[in-house]
Amino acid sequence: MTNDSITIPLVAGKNLSVQFEALVIEPVNLFIQSKLLNTNSPQIQLELNVFNNNKKYATFLWCYDAFSDRKKTNYPKAYQNYSFDLKIEKNDVALVVTKLEFGKPMFIDLGQTAVIGNLQILFKDHIGEWSEDINGNQTDAFNSYHMSLSEDDEQKTVSFTSLNKPAEKDLIIEWKHYKIMILEDSEKAIKLMVVKNDRL
Repeated sequence: MTNDSITIPLVAGKNLSVQFEALVIEPVNLFIQSKLLNTNSPQIQLELNVFNNNKKYATFLWCYDAFSDRKKTNYPKAYQNYSFDLKIEKNDVALVVTKLEFGKPMFIDLGQTAVIGNLQILFKDHIGEWSEDINGNQTDAFNSYHMSLSEDDEQKTVSFTSLNKPAEKDLIIEWKHYKIMILEDSEKAIKLMVVKNDRL
């Protein structure tokens, strides 16, 4: 443990609760699958509950082989001003909790708020839509996403659309002296990275 981070070694199954600053961290269940049932099943899954005052944040951290040549993850997860990450070395798994930092990718679950410095980012909601051709066949499916940005007394709601296709470039949202790069999107979480432009 340091002043702004803690590493919690985990064992398969249920793990003990840990207090870090004002958080009570409860790694409910760690599941490690040595032989994958199929390409979509996670190799490692951690069910995680975090309690802060009277609020509860529940999420899952997954690491799985999406394809045989690369691993896919859905972490670090951002909650308030904390990042929840998995550290995996061979058969050893640990949960790493740190303060959120500029310039580091993170996932924000639907309905959750991430706080970086004075900037608050709330993943408010999404709306699924599609387009049809003249014969009524679906041609494209896409989601419209809404995020609320706030700093001090200023607030702005921003929206963006994903066509659920690999993008040539990351989408960049600029507000005040921040650049918010949207790296991935889904109905349950958005992966983004925030950069602060100190020259402004």
